[in-house]
Amino acid sequence: MSLQTELLQIIPRLQALEEDALEVLNGPEDGRLFPLTAGALTIGRVESAEVCLGLDVSVSRSHARLTRNEGRYFIEDLGSTHGTCVNGEVLRGQAKLKDDDQILIGSTLLRLRRKGM
Repeated sequence: MSLQTELLQIIPRLQALEEDALEVLNGPEDGRLFPLTAGALTIGRVESAEVCLGLDVSVSRSHARLTRNEGRYFIEDLGSTHGTCVNGEVLRGQAKLKDDDQILIGSTLLRLRRKGM
């Protein structure tokens, strides 16, 4: 990979966001941003998922749910085949998320980014 290509991948990650988002750090959709505009979003492989990770075959059709309540984010696994991890820990039940938390869904690593960060 050329230096120019590497820089083009890094620059979007350094820019401040206008809205909260999930950023793909690693996986088939590396570099993609998913804006978090709804109060509840499904993360999965199906096209109807608000956060569609359709290129990752290890993601379940409806893998996890991300909800926002009074400015705070929570995530829960929806009985997926491969489970969900938050900051390297297997998710059991629901977990509260904070800015820069890393979420592993299948083989896709996501990061929660808050507006302006």
